Amino acid sequence: MANTSSAKKKTRVIARKTKIREMQKSKIKTLIKNVESTIVKKDQKTALEQLKTIDSKLQSAGRKKILTKPKVSRIQKRLNSRVAAISKK
Repeated sequence: MANTSSAKKKTRVIARKTKIREMQKSKIKTLIKNVESTIVKKDQKTALEQLKTIDSKLQSAGRKKILTKPKVSRIQKRLNSRVAAISKK
């Protein structure tokens, strides 16, 4: 348990930032699920539009260290390849 007032404040700050980061991760996961459901429906036009919005969110999450940069690039690569595969079929 924190003894000093500065340590108590630090625990409050950490708790607040943790909650914010969890909310941002949740939003990103929801966007990914939306793109994946559009891919399953084979709607490439909508999937591309959603992909544009999620790319900026992922890059932002990588800069803020909510997600690691390799994970961001991995997610983007997988989604891009799946959207591109819609037109080939």
